Amino acid sequence: RLRQRPALLPDGRTLASGSADGTIRLWNTADPRRTTLLGRSLTAHDGPVNVLAYSPDGRTLASGSDDDTVRLWDVTDPAGTRTPAATLTGHTEAVVSLTFRPDGDTLASGGNDNTVRLWNVTDPADAAPIGQSMSPNAKTGNFLAFSPRSHLLGVSSGTDTVRLWNLDVDRAVSHICATTRNVLTKEKWDEYLSRLSYDPPCEP
Repeated sequence: RLRQRPALLPDGRTLASGSADGTIRLWNTADPRRTTLLGRSLTAHDGPVNVLAYSPDGRTLASGSDDDTVRLWDVTDPAGTRTPAATLTGHTEAVVSLTFRPDGDTLASGGNDNTVRLWNVTDPADAAPIGQSMSPNAKTGNFLAFSPRSHLLGVSSGTDTVRLWNLDVDRAVSHICATTRNVLTKEKWDEYLSRLSYDPPCEP
């Protein structure tokens, strides 16, 4: 049976559905009255499929499962898709939420392990984690959404709160420097980073 809301390509011509048996099916929905299956079912997950998301350009499908993984599928030719382009690991419990940044270069995943992870998917076949995982302090899965300008990630969870995380690195550095002014003195640098030449991250 279906486990989640199907994902529809922006052009409305292809729909992806995930199932409790771990399979994903792609459907031709150009004529909603006569939908047809495209190719064979996609079978790589070892558990139920919980969430699906298409990249903005429609060329990549991301799937999250009870097997704690995210799989990336090249669906440029939906009927020819057979194996995932990449498997993303790091979550320790079921992956229940996925969303792409509007430019398609970053994927956010949320899991029942109380973490949100960011992935560089500029080249889906060479996808890699970005930084460390983030924790929304929730005991259940997360619902994720990027802002239109991509600098904010909204996270809603079972704690009845919505958190907004600013992903603008330059802005984060400026904020840290403003609140920790003069903390990393040359003396402290020499104490903890004696093998490196003094290069304070914040301008005096």
